[in-house]
Amino acid sequence: IFAKRLARGDPPGANSFLTSPRPRSLCARLAVPLLPGGMGDAPENVRKTATVAMDSMDKLHGKTNFANFTAYSWNIFRYVGDYLHLTGIIVLLMTIAKNKSVAGISRSTQILYFLVFVTRYLDLFDHSQTAYLVFFKLTYIGTSIIVLVLFHQLEKTYERRHDTCNLAVIILPCATAAVLLTNEYSVLEILWTFSEFIEGFAMVPQYIFC
Repeated sequence: IFAKRLARGDPPGANSFLTSPRPRSLCARLAVPLLPGGMGDAPENVRKTATVAMDSMDKLHGKTNFANFTAYSWNIFRYVGDYLHLTGIIVLLMTIAKNKSVAGISRSTQILYFLVFVTRYLDLFDHSQTAYLVFFKLTYIGTSIIVLVLFHQLEKTYERRHDTCNLAVIILPCATAAVLLTNEYSVLEILWTFSEFIEGFAMVPQYIFC
């Protein structure tokens, strides 16, 4: 209905939500394809909105409108996943610290998770993000480095004989798939796709270890 009105040039009705100030930006975005010159004739703020770089978390979970954050929140499973992941990392670090040992833990799995985080969260240098995302991304990268440092310091407790998974068998096919199946041939996009494939196999060394 609104598209037909805009195409005909009819003004919106007095009771139409197009006349209210809050959704006007949304309607402007909906009307962009109908403009004669396409995006070039759109208002400046609309063009900026359309060209904002998409965050890696948004690629996984969908685009988030922070302006309307008070009206509706992210998917609850996104929050649950973030905090469960953080809890798991804390438990891992506390267990290593308490036992002063890395026995029973696969270093190969920790290396793969490190690769996941450093290749996926390079968008920290690409565009500004909310404090929430920056905190979690830096936490994931930082804690993965700490775990690898602990493996180096507690080398005597590392059960190398059980950690037999060949990382090349996982990394090389994932790198090849990332190059062939990426949506865009840019460094950030290829590395982000690589992180997606690697994450699916990150726990395999731990399964073999056990």
